[in-house]
Amino acid sequence: MKQQINIVAHPVFGEGITVAQRWDGTEVQVKFRSGLCLWLPAKWLKQISITTSTLDQISSKRLLEAFRMGVVPHQDIECFTFGRAYEINALEQGLQKLKKGQGGIYLIEGTYGSGKTHLLEYARHLSLKRGLVTAYCELSPQETPLHRPKRVYRELVYNLRYIKDNCEFHFRDLLKIVSDIKIQDHCFLTPVLKILQDMDNADLMSEVFWQWIEGESTKKYATDSRAPFRVRGGQKIPALYDFSTAADFYSYIFTGLSYLIHKAGLGGLVLVLDEVETVTRIWDYVFYSRGLSFLEGLILAALDSDELKQIDTRLVHNKVRPTPYIYKEPHMMIILAMTPVHGLRGLENIVKLVKNRYYLRKFSKPELEVIFDNLVDAYNCAYPSFTIEISRRENIFNAALKSGSRELREFIKFSVEAFDWLRLGMQRPRET
Repeated sequence: MKQQINIVAHPVFGEGITVAQRWDGTEVQVKFRSGLCLWLPAKWLKQISITTSTLDQISSKRLLEAFRMGVVPHQDIECFTFGRAYEINALEQGLQKLKKGQGGIYLIEGTYGSGKTHLLEYARHLSLKRGLVTAYCELSPQETPLHRPKRVYRELVYNLRYIKDNCEFHFRDLLKIVSDIKIQDHCFLTPVLKILQDMDNADLMSEVFWQWIEGESTKKYATDSRAPFRVRGGQKIPALYDFSTAADFYSYIFTGLSYLIHKAGLGGLVLVLDEVETVTRIWDYVFYSRGLSFLEGLILAALDSDELKQIDTRLVHNKVRPTPYIYKEPHMMIILAMTPVHGLRGLENIVKLVKNRYYLRKFSKPELEVIFDNLVDAYNCAYPSFTIEISRRENIFNAALKSGSRELREFIKFSVEAFDWLRLGMQRPRET
């Protein structure tokens, strides 16, 4: 293996790899991604190489167990994120703008295994760290398709978090905080907040109410005669519609929440949606188009489009109680991730609405060497008795490089499994 290589970032030239240094390290020679190779003052550069020195044995084992499954644990995300300084810097700027009242939309694109989900998780971590209200949903054709907006709403609400005074809070905590804010013209949130102000949290009825506004099914309370009480009529609150034309209603709820969040001093609402390309796996054209309409509505809502503050017939609206897609001034940022899909004009036209698009490149061999070296350090931290010969270490690196085709997830997974094989003393079966 080559000696340790540092990855750095420059505000103008982007990411690069240090090649040499002089004058006691005050100047370094950097080869940038663009091909430029320059001598620059070290103080102009930001170190973005990872380090595992802050990991203890328990966190190292947790990290490795996640690597075996192809993911990174949320609590260790900062210890193993690197090589994406350009994208992370853009997301950080977006989060800062949101805290100042300006929403936005960001799209992360990349092939399978390129690290999209990892970067989304890192963005989620940054958002929570900045004190913003953050919700996450992994889209799926079966469980959370875009043409079933209630399911997406339920998943986002379930995963909604924010941190205040070093404590983690959830959706229910958020609604209790904003219930004191006076809004008189939101068809859903206005009556919900009024009920919450007088609610007895110890009452069984309050739990049913919470489940209902969180998008969970309360059918048994409406139909089961053996239930301790029955729920009828939605308590003068519009129902959380379960049909595909309700895209306007859920966008209206999210933008209303973002408005309340900003009024409560929590900055804004960050929605993180992964696997956006799964909308193309819906073979029914009606559902496909309605899923696209929901996605487009959310994007335009984050961009504070004036046309969506009125009932615009161009997008899908529910037939029971149509609403605008946007409530007042939204304070919402959406981060999307998808594998690029070509040839589907509907999705491509919507993607063009996003100006902040970032395609995740494959890592270079020197960058993968940095990853591999840190994997070895993490493994040694988790299993102090683990040793590996230099020649075998080189062989594992080359095999991981070939097996993963420079896709980060497969490269890491292969390397950790090879270390496991060595540590446990397993041998390949002999050919007969």
